[in-house]
Amino acid sequence: MRFLLIVHGETRADLRRSAFEQAAREAGELIGGELLAHQQLTVTVPDRAGPGGIDAYYVIDVEHPARAVELARLLPDASIEGRYVEIRPIMRPAGEL
Repeated sequence: MRFLLIVHGETRADLRRSAFEQAAREAGELIGGELLAHQQLTVTVPDRAGPGGIDAYYVIDVEHPARAVELARLLPDASIEGRYVEIRPIMRPAGEL
């Protein structure tokens, strides 16, 4: 099952997510992910204030939803006040009919 881990909170380049990345990579579960630019650089269409606060995202492929939760807990964002990790199942690949 593929999941999108959405890291919410003000942009923090100082957070080290190496424990999560190493565990997911070594298990072959990390598909990809990116740290995002500061939300001041966000453009929305139509032009309006967006939800903001998304700092990074990861795509993982795991056997069970419980493993997605386990990996998300390795992210420092999951234990810092004002930050959280949203775990969302991916229904199907983009472009697939």
